[in-house]
Amino acid sequence: MTNQLDNKDRLWRLVSAVIIGGCGVVTGAINGLHFVTANPDSFPTIAYSIVLPICLSVGLVAGGWWTGRSSLSAPYTLRIAGWSIVGGGVFSISGGLMIGYQQSMGSVLSEPLFVLIDVSTGGTAIGFAFGLYAVRIKHQAAQLDRYQRRLERERDRFVALFDNLPDPVVQYNFTEGTAIIRVVNPAFERLFDVDGTVAHGSPVGEHIVLSNLEQSAIDLDATLHADSVVQHEVRLKTAVGIRDFRLLVIPPQIATEQTGHIIATDITDRNQHVRRLEVLNRVLRHDLRNAAGIIIGSTDLLRDRLSEPDEVETVRETAFDLVDLSETVGEIETALDCDQRTNGPIALREVLTSCIDQANDDYPDADVRLDRCVRGQVPVIANDRINIALENVIENAIEHNDTETPVVSITVSDEVSDFVSVEIADNGPGLPKRERNVIEQGSESQHHHSLGLGLWFVNWIVVDSGGNVTFDDNEPRGSIVTIHLPSAKLNQQTPTANSMNASEG
Repeated sequence: MTNQLDNKDRLWRLVSAVIIGGCGVVTGAINGLHFVTANPDSFPTIAYSIVLPICLSVGLVAGGWWTGRSSLSAPYTLRIAGWSIVGGGVFSISGGLMIGYQQSMGSVLSEPLFVLIDVSTGGTAIGFAFGLYAVRIKHQAAQLDRYQRRLERERDRFVALFDNLPDPVVQYNFTEGTAIIRVVNPAFERLFDVDGTVAHGSPVGEHIVLSNLEQSAIDLDATLHADSVVQHEVRLKTAVGIRDFRLLVIPPQIATEQTGHIIATDITDRNQHVRRLEVLNRVLRHDLRNAAGIIIGSTDLLRDRLSEPDEVETVRETAFDLVDLSETVGEIETALDCDQRTNGPIALREVLTSCIDQANDDYPDADVRLDRCVRGQVPVIANDRINIALENVIENAIEHNDTETPVVSITVSDEVSDFVSVEIADNGPGLPKRERNVIEQGSESQHHHSLGLGLWFVNWIVVDSGGNVTFDDNEPRGSIVTIHLPSAKLNQQTPTANSMNASEG
């Protein structure tokens, strides 16, 4: 269908070009003949009766060529050709009537036919110019109409988003330095129990009221007057009591229409969940360590009193495992703390080299090596705790290995677009399928869960870095853990392994 329309436009452009250019060719040929056969007696006669019409004819030929080469649609080109014909026709009729009138009055005109042709040429040129002007006006009007329809669609989309957004939203501007509400969405009306018509024109501070503790910590008026986007976690008074919100303020200073927006996202449930987990985590870790310490102390006493102390060794080792688990949970909590971690470009080669050297020092019987690596520093975007994830995978590959010489070979490649892949392969017994499935699914259940936190720890750090972890079998035995990380630009400032270790300390 589109090709048919294009062919139709090309055809009518050609027709219009032939009409306009044809008028120029015909009138130009006649005026050229006049120039050859005429015997004018003065320069003004030559200029006005011959040279000027020839120039207009050449202009019409050029106009026809331009029309045929233009990208105008058929209605526009036909309109230009039509106005050219109308202009030539009107001037020809007017000129003919004038010549006839003068002859009827006894005036004798020399070469009236050439005079009529000259008048027709001028009329055609004027019609062509008027057609261009009319098309330009029509085109601008069509563009304006398209822009208006687009603005209406954008406005309708914005209104639909504004009205259906589940978060309370306020649109405001400043009147004499005071933030005044222009409009609020239905979610704001429901949560703050205020009618939109009542809120309109009232100060923002009358309806967004900070709790007593927040009033001393945050200056709401200064936030509304900020010259950049601002986010705060605040507690606000609502119709259902005091709630926690993430307040996103987009001030009028950065908007084109000098209107700002406040978006309040209710995070009360999330914050309460986090606080409860923090308390439970602290209590469990504290009680777990204390209980494990009591068990270890008791088993030490029993081992001294029993004739066969090996019977309590299993209990003692389990207690130490509980202590290790408590410490691991603490390390995970610290490593994944949002306030302490950052994502940015990291020199992966140097980090890997440091991890390999540390593993070979800690496990002298193991063979940990970097088999293949792409050239350069291998900059990637990652969590600044990515070295902990790499160390964890390497240590697990060694500690769970059942051979005399655990071998861990590492390969770094950038075959996947925009990602760098780190393959950590071992010659151990392999990773149980249950462990793989749980990590790949991203959740656990009572019947499907992993045996520890190590792989979860690795997965959380890698996912937080914008990457992912995959698992595969190694040949002839063992497993391959592949960590995919987003590649970074070489011109970004890339931290080294030493700076990462310093930040951990």
